Amino acid sequence: MIDLVLGGPDMSGTSTQVKDLVDHLRAKDMTIKDLSGTEIDALFHAQDFLQYNQGHETLRSFVTDTGRLSDALHTFNQAVIEYLGALQVASCVDNGITAYIDPNSADVWVMEEPTRRSSGQVCRVIEQNRSKFKPNNFDEENEAFSNLFKINPMAAAYAHQAYRTDEFLRFRGPLRDAGKIVIRSRSEESACYQIFHQTELPDGISLQDYIDLPGHEIAFGNPPTHIFVACAPENWTEKEYLELKRERSGNRTLDDHEVNAGYQLLVNKRYATEWIDELYQQGCESYGSTPPEITRFNLYDKPEVIKAQMTAKLDEILKAKEA
Repeated sequence: MIDLVLGGPDMSGTSTQVKDLVDHLRAKDMTIKDLSGTEIDALFHAQDFLQYNQGHETLRSFVTDTGRLSDALHTFNQAVIEYLGALQVASCVDNGITAYIDPNSADVWVMEEPTRRSSGQVCRVIEQNRSKFKPNNFDEENEAFSNLFKINPMAAAYAHQAYRTDEFLRFRGPLRDAGKIVIRSRSEESACYQIFHQTELPDGISLQDYIDLPGHEIAFGNPPTHIFVACAPENWTEKEYLELKRERSGNRTLDDHEVNAGYQLLVNKRYATEWIDELYQQGCESYGSTPPEITRFNLYDKPEVIKAQMTAKLDEILKAKEA
């Protein structure tokens, strides 16, 4: 079993890095299934939909191959609507109440955090974008009301820990038990964004309270085997961060995390130092598990350089697994 997480501050390139590693494993003739996306994307891989999902890594590839107006896609959509209406969500557990996905239908499984289902949707839509929900008649002088539209690391921590239970019971746990390779962007290491800091995160959750949350009992009790972190130097400056943000953000709308330079510098420093190692030491010790092996990469390196370094490290991990 390999449970590999890719993490880092915003704009560190985790999406690209996941794709690079998946491409690398595909080239080794490994079969891939991608569970990232919405509940519909997960349901696509269920045994009930074998006639549609065989030969496809994602729902998107099926749609591309069959065409958006195809009869096959229309039939699949109608069936999925019925499953969702009955709360018959997907899982890798054959328990009679969920749509069963066979863990052995692929060698490699791709996941993401925050998820785009369950409480992960709250994280992506609300917790990262609270400022964008201000009413037009917003009263800036109403301090109590204004707090609703500011970053709330405490609320974010509670929302994140909830889907970690959901995703583990439905997918990650059974995949680990089946000895599969799991490649996922981010995990409970996103504590870097949520743990208290006297100046940058005064409203953050305490480290011990974070570890004690029910979802984190599962997370730290069953941690990733490896974490790849792409980060800047620990002494990253605001000027350097803003230059990188301009370079990599393009014209897309930035969320509340990305526009806060001081916050991003704190997050990066935690990724770049032993802060995150100590997080796992304490969290895993609390639940009797083994901390992951953490490997760092320079986010300023060219993407092809990071790809070569990460794939080389992944090959080293695969070789050790086979030994």
